[in-house]
Parts: sequence; C-alpha cells; structure tokens
Amino acid sequence: MASLGSLVPQAQPPQFYQAYYGALSGRIITFIGLDHVYRSWWFIVTGALLTVNLLTCSIKRIKKVPGLQGWGSIILHLSILVILAGAFISGLLGRSNYIEIGNGDVIDLGAYGFPGYSLQLKGFRIEYYENMQPKQYISDISFITAKGDEFAREIMVNRPLKVGDLKIYQTSYGWLVRGQVLVKDNWQPFDLKSGRAFVVDPNKNERLVFYFIPDGIHPSSPLPSNPQLIVTLFREQQVLAREILAEKETKNVGGYAVTFFDYRYYSGLTLKKDPGIGVLYAGFIVLLVGLILRYLSPEKRQGVDK
Repeated sequence: MASLGSLVPQAQPPQFYQAYYGALSGRIITFIGLDHVYRSWWFIVTGALLTVNLLTCSIKRIKKVPGLQGWGSIILHLSILVILAGAFISGLLGRSNYIEIGNGDVIDLGAYGFPGYSLQLKGFRIEYYENMQPKQYISDISFITAKGDEFAREIMVNRPLKVGDLKIYQTSYGWLVRGQVLVKDNWQPFDLKSGRAFVVDPNKNERLVFYFIPDGIHPSSPLPSNPQLIVTLFREQQVLAREILAEKETKNVGGYAVTFFDYRYYSGLTLKKDPGIGVLYAGFIVLLVGLILRYLSPEKRQGVDK
C-alpha cells in the first residue's frame, strides 16, 4: 500500500487529480486519501497493526534466542519498526513546497508552510556550453531561519542548500516582466511571469497575456540581447489584438495602452523538510546489522562449511 504514494502524485489540489485522472477517478482518489497516502487514517492504522505484530513476535523470540542468528532475525524485525517510525514521522511532519522568487525579492516562507523563515534571491545566472546550451542554473540566496541565523550561499542543480533537516533545491527558472497598463484612465502596474495574464475587463473576460522574448522574434541566442515583449489581448479564447514592444516602449493594444519597463529572472526553488530522514537512515543501519548477524555470523558460516 505504501507504493501507492509513489504511483499517485501527493499533496496536489483536487483539480489536479480530476484533470489528470478524470472527474470520477479524481474524486475517488481524494475521497479515500490517495492524494496524501502517508497521512491517511487507513495507512496509519495498518502501520500501527504491523508495529504491534512485529513487537509481539520480537518479544516472544527474545525469551528464547538461539545464538547470533536468532539475534540477527530479531534485529531485522526491529529495523522494520524503526523504518516505519521514520516513514510516519516524514508523512506526518514532513513538508514540501515549490516557490518562484524574482531576482532581488524577499519571500516570507510562512505562507508556504515554513513559519518564521524567509528567503532572498540575491542573484540568478545561467552557465552555458560553447553551443549555448544551458550547463548549470545557479541561485545566490540568503536564507534566514526562525532563530535569526542567516545562511548565504549559491545553490545549483544537484547541489541543494542544507539547513538541519531542511533542503532547498534549484528546480527551474524563467522570466518576469514589469510594466503598466492604462485601464479606464488609471495606470495599473504589473510584475508577472512570462505567459501569465493580466485581466483588464472581468465582465467581458478580456485579458492581456505577456510573452517575453530575450532575443527578438527570430532568436539566435538565449541571452537577452534584443529583449521584446509580445502582448496579446484575448476575449474568452478569441485574439483581439497583438503588439510587440521593445524595452521602455508604450503601444496601444486593442484600446489599452501598455508600457514595457524591464525584465528579470525568477528562480524556481523546491523546499523540503523531512524530520524523519535521520530515523530512516538509522533503520537501514539497524537492518544492515541484522543481515550481517543473520546471514554472515560465524554460526552461519560453520553451518555452510559442514
């Protein structure tokens, strides 16, 4: 049953399961708790029953242990209990979230399930190969803990920042665009991820969608040598107007004046806190000890030699 937590994506909103698995299957997944397997009542009850069973068997065997092999068997059973304990701690207390933070911004991580922590993106850069294919994504971050301790360092793909049982991973990146839109004689600012929409008339479902292009509409490089902003006005799914703006330029897009100020990177980071990971590692060490005593003890080798 624990494998269901690997087969079904965990901790997603209900709309995700209905869109991915279908309306009926999505409702069933959320109803029986497959969207949070390790916190569901049936998984906890099953684990508790298994724990009681293993403890009972181990206590009975301790009273008549037949040498090292017997102790190895008991330790193997107890290691499963330790691993289960680590899994329950991770399932109940572990947290994971994905954030997108603009270059230079500061985020209070309390809204993401990490109260008391804050994070600042001091800088973001991409290293390229000679053929201009991305080689590495690097975020220069400052992380402040609930106790006020600050950790400032660069993180990159496969090299996360570790602070206690919290890890911060470099996951993705993209562009943010900043400007303003004139709506009913009122200039309204925007600072949006490329591809996001800015609603200008909710009654007509009219929205402006911004697409940032670092090197023009015929790019030869991923670097922002000729930055442009494609602005498209939609009503429902219908395209009403489209214009291309250079930096600092203002144009009329279907009756709405749009100014493109500037652009910057954002960094996509995954935060994971798993207080049960140490218990899991301890469980596997105990498991290894049990295997050695059970199958590699002098008693076992003597039996093989005979």
